[in-house]
Amino acid sequence: MRERSKTALTWVLRLLGVGLLVWVLATQLQWDDQIVAVDGAVFTGQIEAEGDDYAITVSGYEGTATVPEGTRVVLKRADIGVRVYGEREVSDITYGARTLFRRLGQSLPTVVCVLLGLAALVVFTAFRWKILMHGVGIHLPFLRVTRLSFIGGFFNLAVPGSTGGDFVKAWYAQKEARARYEGEHGIGTKAVLSVFVDRFLGLFGLVVFAAGVLLVTARGEAYEVPRIVVLSVLGVGLVAGIIVLSRHVRRALGLSWLVKKLPFQSVLGELRSAAQLYRSHLPTLVAALGISLFNHAANATACYFLARALGIEGITLGAAMALVPLANLLSAIPLLPGGWGVGELAFAYFFGLLGVPATEAVGLSVVFRLAVLGVNLPGGLLWIFWKGHPSTETIAADVEANASRSLEEETP
Repeated sequence: MRERSKTALTWVLRLLGVGLLVWVLATQLQWDDQIVAVDGAVFTGQIEAEGDDYAITVSGYEGTATVPEGTRVVLKRADIGVRVYGEREVSDITYGARTLFRRLGQSLPTVVCVLLGLAALVVFTAFRWKILMHGVGIHLPFLRVTRLSFIGGFFNLAVPGSTGGDFVKAWYAQKEARARYEGEHGIGTKAVLSVFVDRFLGLFGLVVFAAGVLLVTARGEAYEVPRIVVLSVLGVGLVAGIIVLSRHVRRALGLSWLVKKLPFQSVLGELRSAAQLYRSHLPTLVAALGISLFNHAANATACYFLARALGIEGITLGAAMALVPLANLLSAIPLLPGGWGVGELAFAYFFGLLGVPATEAVGLSVVFRLAVLGVNLPGGLLWIFWKGHPSTETIAADVEANASRSLEEETP
């Protein structure tokens, strides 16, 4: 019954995610360019010239005059309205998806470099996981670990259902570890827990990186809401982590009964087991966290270069460093694989605070997400040609059983 409820909840979340994605794309992403004049007239169509004078071939018009479809209208910059964001004024010009993707096609060298960089980040992530396994005595070949990382990335980004890439990685990792260290007690559990520690450090590094950039370098009214969001997440996460992981704190506060009533007990158990396993491996955790911070900075940089390839103004490297990690953090909400829907909404909102039109921010999110998905697609081929892969239900059940074997029974 519990498994059925979990599956039902997963598919409800998936349907909510699909609905959110459809709504965002339908309402926030427009195909044509748009210019709003000082008098409030709205010209929709294709912008053909830019500079001191803007020329747009009209496909739609809202205003007091009559402008037939196909008319070429020239507007001086002084005739174009402005949007005010704090101390910053932005011309009221929005480029639609058609223009954005045309620009992207004209910037293929940049796109190729971004794809190569994102692929390299998968390898860096594999190296982080290898360090974590090495810390608990598991020494798998780096090529094998990289292969499993690509497979896990593929499942996280492209495969719907309740079994994510972490479970798939963990299942293959415990299988590989048992074969390599046959007869060694607890080796499968260590392999499984290393995957969840790797995932946790990735998310924790995301919060720390976003908080650090927003507190140290990001200035201005536009960053006030992002600062509140990330500090709230960091504060709640630290308090919840201490309560869940510390038996003494729970007993002192009388919260042991409450923790036992929380949903997702298997996840809480895995966290406690992972904390117990890595308690004496602080240098390993610090090294892995350092790799996480580098990966998040590189991800933000890749997104910045994609914004330049799309010709989006207003997104500086500093803005990308401050806001892309925060949007990626919210994308971890498990509605759809890869954060689709939530990510687009987060990009539209946070970059909108800087004056970036919603359609351009959503276009950037879609391109960035497709790029990340593209570099992980080889993981699907690697999985297909990997000998012996059971059903995802078997994988999830086996991984959770292994993760729980090292749990200590807690008394209130």
